[in-house]
Amino acid sequence: MNARHSGSGPSIGFDLPASRGTYILVLKLHWECVIEVGALGELTFPPGFWFYIGSALGSGGLAGRVAHHTRFAERPRWHIDYLRFAGTPVEVWYAFSDDSLECNWAALLSHIDGVEKGAEGFGCSDCNCDTHLFHADQTDTYEKFCRLAGDVQRAIAVRLSG
Repeated sequence: MNARHSGSGPSIGFDLPASRGTYILVLKLHWECVIEVGALGELTFPPGFWFYIGSALGSGGLAGRVAHHTRFAERPRWHIDYLRFAGTPVEVWYAFSDDSLECNWAALLSHIDGVEKGAEGFGCSDCNCDTHLFHADQTDTYEKFCRLAGDVQRAIAVRLSG
């Protein structure tokens, strides 16, 4: 199933299964952005790669949840919906699981050199983590993450016609 970006310009898609699992949506920001993020208020996001950790345990699974994130939300529901207005989806890292791995993955990302924690409280209002958003300038974070997390798959964004 393809997740599609329905904003202006070419559509962006990911070939993902409708299986349950945990994912990291990787967004690329090309310039610094100041964004009002719901109850978190006004936040500044420097350019680089942003890693948002989420889980897709409901109907539609990974494909359905990521499809939501590739569109611009008319009414933002999750913190990541606000950041999506400025960032371009470039990758999704995922693992199949009936249980959320979000908190474990957040702990792993926080231990990778060159990866910094994002805004406190971002994406983690239902747990005790500091954040589920991370930032890095480097492009080799996937390899470093896989060494810690194990079997994680990767889907690269593609431009879809029509």
